[in-house]
Amino acid sequence: MRVAALTMFRPPKARAVEVACAPDAAPDLAALPPASFARVLGGAPGTDSVRAALEGIVAEGALVEDTHPHMFVYRAAHAGKRWMGLVCAVDTRDLVHLFPNAASDEEISAAQADLVSVGAQLVPALVTIDASPDLSYQFVCDTNERPAYHFVSADGSTHSAWEVRQPEPMVAALAELAADEIRAGAAQVIAAHMAGSMPLVILTPDRDVAAATGPLAPRCGLFVPRTVPR
Repeated sequence: MRVAALTMFRPPKARAVEVACAPDAAPDLAALPPASFARVLGGAPGTDSVRAALEGIVAEGALVEDTHPHMFVYRAAHAGKRWMGLVCAVDTRDLVHLFPNAASDEEISAAQADLVSVGAQLVPALVTIDASPDLSYQFVCDTNERPAYHFVSADGSTHSAWEVRQPEPMVAALAELAADEIRAGAAQVIAAHMAGSMPLVILTPDRDVAAATGPLAPRCGLFVPRTVPR
């Protein structure tokens, strides 16, 4: 599988819990913090209100654009279960075999509207992959340092992310592996493929506990990439 680091909008560490939300968060706008990413997800896809909500969070400094590409090791934990994965850009040609029946036409159209009108991927994809000792070793190495993010969401789940300081060994480990299922964000992956860009994907070998919804779902708003040409 071909992967790469990518530039993103990300919250400062102290504001991650304020910004991040579950992908299925039901936005109660009156109760949300001003910088909650749920305000972005609550708008109709591809509309001016979605773009304005995203630009508002950026304008107040709750999302800041990277100056160079990054990868992260991401971990979600809740109620004694956890999973770990790699946040990166993926060449969609390595995922096309998973596209049939992965998303509805309506979901794909909505994801396309966001890419075109907002210019960003709003929901991360979650893809299960083969496991390997090399990948496990790289995860251990990269999570030995202080995390870039570590916070507890309102649902009691804990979310952490560590920057991958040396992407080359991780890229080499992934080159030997294959994807087997898109658990979440299939519409975003397909829309990126149709646009000729590389989507943000979280690759995890933890098939048993990786969940697309609920407390173990990866948070939206932590990593918000602009459209990246393939």
